[in-house]
Amino acid sequence: MKSAEKRKQHSIKTLKKKNVPYIEHLPRIESEEEAKIRTLDEIACRAACCLISIQHSFDVNNDNDIKGSHEFLYGLLEKWNLIDHLSEDEKTLFDGNLTGYKLESFSWKYEAYWVLAWALGLVKKLEFPTDICDVQKAIAFVSSHDTFESFLKSTKPRKPSDILDEADLIYRIHWAVTDARINNKPAPANLNSSVVMERHMALNWLIGVFGDDWDNMTVDT
Repeated sequence: MKSAEKRKQHSIKTLKKKNVPYIEHLPRIESEEEAKIRTLDEIACRAACCLISIQHSFDVNNDNDIKGSHEFLYGLLEKWNLIDHLSEDEKTLFDGNLTGYKLESFSWKYEAYWVLAWALGLVKKLEFPTDICDVQKAIAFVSSHDTFESFLKSTKPRKPSDILDEADLIYRIHWAVTDARINNKPAPANLNSSVVMERHMALNWLIGVFGDDWDNMTVDT
């Protein structure tokens, strides 16, 4: 079992290779013993709710038959018994009351969802966070199934150590992006700051030590 310190040093080695700034005194993240990795069912429910909500937010933002979108997608949530698993922002979205920045930026949740899909074994690898995810593939992970049970059977959960490896790495990447922003510099190594933010949020949710609030997950660096 990899220690938290060994995981930290492995992340730093990766950052060096990618020419991403880092600081040695940034703390380690939780160990495998300290983490509370989400269950397969929890991750699958969160992934499905997230993807379906993103689809509805797209229709709302683009005024695409909002009523029809709501009927179909909310109906899918009901069919898959996911209503009780919606986050507060997702509930507000389907109630028709999500507005402003939260609504406009909802599409970035694809990047958080992509991490969940990776944790479910549907995405082979989390590439370095420079580009946005494959949206059509992201949609197909869910849309290709008629039932939640079918979707769940298509998954194969990652090992906790793999999730913690990615959580540690993105923590340090996020520090580098934040440091660049504070100092009015471009993000290093062509990193996409929005992708980094959403990935960090999703990974922190996955390791289960920052609470359950998906909409306001801690991403301190």
